[in-house]
Amino acid sequence: MKQEYKTAIIGPSNVISGFKALGVIPFDAEDGETALEILKKIKKGNQNETDIKFAVVIIIENIANKIPADEFEEVSRGALPAILTLPGLEGSTGAGVAKLKSLAERAVGSDILG
Repeated sequence: MKQEYKTAIIGPSNVISGFKALGVIPFDAEDGETALEILKKIKKGNQNETDIKFAVVIIIENIANKIPADEFEEVSRGALPAILTLPGLEGSTGAGVAKLKSLAERAVGSDILG
């Protein structure tokens, strides 16, 4: 049996609702605590009592910023799902770029993104 992977998005319903039309599974979260609970369930692979597995989880940036950094780091470990941040309606806070810069610096050993 071939495993099919899905994409999820976590954030406020007014921001994420349109993604459903693209086949992305939306999870409503208005705060960091709710988003963290959803991320942990997705990571365990037992969301909605089905065999749905997620390859990519997109979380709205201002919600991701409300999750304690150490807990966000813990749920982000491992290959799947890849957890990405997406700016919300208020625009980018720069957190996504800072995370990418940090990862690149650890991988290469120097700041290549300036």
